Amino acid sequence: MKATRIAVIAAVVLLNTIPAGAQDALADLRRELAALRSEVQQLRDEVQTLRSTTLPAPGPNLEILQSQVAELAQTKVESTTRFPVRLFGAVHTSVFTNSANANWLDNPNVVAAPPADGMNGTLGASLRQTRIGFASDGPLLGSARTSALVAMDFLGGVPAYQTGQTMGLPRLLFGYARIEGSRTALEIGQDHVILAPRDPTSLADFAFPAMYRSGNLYLRAPQVRVERSLNSRFSSSVGIVAPVAGDLTGVNYLFVPPALAGERSRRPAIEGRLAYGDQHQDAMRSFVAGAAGHLGWERQPGALRRNWATAIDAAARRGKVAAAGEAFIGDRVDAFGGALGQDARSAGGWGELQIFPNDRLTVVAGFGVDRIDPSRASGLPRSRNQSASSSLIFSLVPEIQTAVEYHWLKTLTPRGALTNHHVDFVFVHKF
Repeated sequence: MKATRIAVIAAVVLLNTIPAGAQDALADLRRELAALRSEVQQLRDEVQTLRSTTLPAPGPNLEILQSQVAELAQTKVESTTRFPVRLFGAVHTSVFTNSANANWLDNPNVVAAPPADGMNGTLGASLRQTRIGFASDGPLLGSARTSALVAMDFLGGVPAYQTGQTMGLPRLLFGYARIEGSRTALEIGQDHVILAPRDPTSLADFAFPAMYRSGNLYLRAPQVRVERSLNSRFSSSVGIVAPVAGDLTGVNYLFVPPALAGERSRRPAIEGRLAYGDQHQDAMRSFVAGAAGHLGWERQPGALRRNWATAIDAAARRGKVAAAGEAFIGDRVDAFGGALGQDARSAGGWGELQIFPNDRLTVVAGFGVDRIDPSRASGLPRSRNQSASSSLIFSLVPEIQTAVEYHWLKTLTPRGALTNHHVDFVFVHKF
């Protein structure tokens, strides 16, 4: 306002210095300046009135908004130990159909004989593969970092209720603590076992991996293991694993783990793996491979017997094309899905080809087989399992994916071959 007043005074002084002959021409201009001075004064009075006015108290809507902003500003959840805890998981929705009598409707891995009523085939939907977990970074132990993770899904079964298929029961997936130094890590808890850690690419098979019981060994179990980086490319892992023999059958629910062949051996299993990895900075060129072994014991009536397996796995990528696979041979590794979940010797593996047309689309085609040693197949209900699959996986954004997947499964029995065609439409929202 002060600058405006000075400008008006300067204009008046300038007008008074103009010769008399121009006075008539400037009379109108003087009147306009007087009007401007009046308007400036009016504006000054209005500003003063606004300054002296008391603002009203915040209303309920404003208070709610302030509360929501404060809530969103919380960037972490603290545990009782005052260390931040991260929540993660995925809402997994699957709509599926089977052409035959599949053992697991949403994740079939064995084809059973047609039902007595002859009504083959199923259609359903499930969210049992939805996953939730928590992870936390703990205190430093010298220069070593500590962390912990717990995760579960809802594939632990369904209650015996008339709509129990919509009430998936929780199931522990992972629960471990880690101590990690610059080159060595110690892990204690339940995790994917060291043997055969690689799985086929699938969005539909989220809880149990694809090709399970048809070439892909898979098990999560309590363990203690040490991981060591030998140099920039080689690493090793060795550990002891809880003696899980895979011989629990014919029971719907137990409150405590039973004393079975593995527990009665009174010996933990031993596993080890040597891995090689070569990955370029752009991640478009990579090659990783590993070789692993497992040795365990089972106490059968009158004898203590070994169960063992060896496996090799590899994965490579070059630009928009990638491939991965695994091969194994083992004896009494039904806990891993080997020998189609039966107590026998078998060999098999899986392989897949991946194509990445763009950053959002992944095209996958794969196959797998598990074949029981003919000398051990006599009297068993299944002697061979084959599977093939194809998938179109599309990422709307990194956190939201959808897929259409087809899985063909063939189980060989003494009465002949049984075939199932399984189709999945999947929608996954990760958080």
